[in-house]
Amino acid sequence: MRFHTYGLLFLMMVFLNFACAHHPENFYFGDYSEAERFYNKGDYAKAIEKYQAYRNENPEGNLALISLYYMAKSHAELGHQAEAKALFEQIVKEYPGMVWANFAESQLKELEGGKKVPDSASPEKTATSQ
Repeated sequence: MRFHTYGLLFLMMVFLNFACAHHPENFYFGDYSEAERFYNKGDYAKAIEKYQAYRNENPEGNLALISLYYMAKSHAELGHQAEAKALFEQIVKEYPGMVWANFAESQLKELEGGKKVPDSASPEKTATSQ
């Protein structure tokens, strides 16, 4: 009887685990998700628009800082060095001590040196969110 009860509990846990499995639609963040899609496709102009739309709607949102960082990265990819620099400087000034400020400082050094930051130094390779 005891074995039967534990077996039934195990099956219930397995069922619940599958029922709670990851569903991408549960992780959709509106304009931010759209911006990520455009950024990953290399459509940086549209990514900037969507990141800005997210920031307009959620200025204090959890993804606002990350949106600002990727807006700067998108400007850099488009060759808009002045815009990228201004946004990276804003991140460093407004979010000191945050990992994204460290990433922005690295980007600024590369911009000032006229180089593109290698992928291994960007947060896509080290952390996707903070």
